[in-house]
Amino acid sequence: CSGMDIRNHVGDLRQLENCTIIEGYLQILLIFNGKAEDFRALRFPKLTVITDYLLLYRVYGLETLRDLFPNLAVIRGINLFFNYALVIFEMIHLKEIGLYSLQNITRGAVRIEKNHDLCYLSTVDWSLILDPVENNYIDRNKQQSECGDVCPGTMEDRPLCAKTGVNNQYNYRCWNANHCQKGRADP
Repeated sequence: CSGMDIRNHVGDLRQLENCTIIEGYLQILLIFNGKAEDFRALRFPKLTVITDYLLLYRVYGLETLRDLFPNLAVIRGINLFFNYALVIFEMIHLKEIGLYSLQNITRGAVRIEKNHDLCYLSTVDWSLILDPVENNYIDRNKQQSECGDVCPGTMEDRPLCAKTGVNNQYNYRCWNANHCQKGRADP
């Protein structure tokens, strides 16, 4: 599939149905009439690679990317959106990123900003996915103290996820309560 700009209607996401690789960018934005149930029926398991960037902006009703893109493994960042390969901005209903298959952002940084319901940010170690992480901009999302993020197995004292250190904070690494974060893979 070539690059796509999907806006205004949730149903337009069906254009992604048979895409395995998006040669270009994927922008999903300005969908104001979306409800959570509209997204639950949508699933694009064939999509594994985006060659440029993934941008999400003001998509109402979308709570996670877990079901939309369960196998997205690589964002190459050949062409970037202002130096970013992954942008998640003003997604008012997003509760978790949930891209549990994402293992490599080859080029570019991450910008995650003004997502007031978004948790599971402190449990993702971006250095396992991209470097350098200094260019990442993650700000004005839900406070970690309000989230209660729990990685798989930690409640049962049988943690299943790897533990890594970020800014001298050692934490288990996961995308949500069901999926650990995987390590880096080659693009």
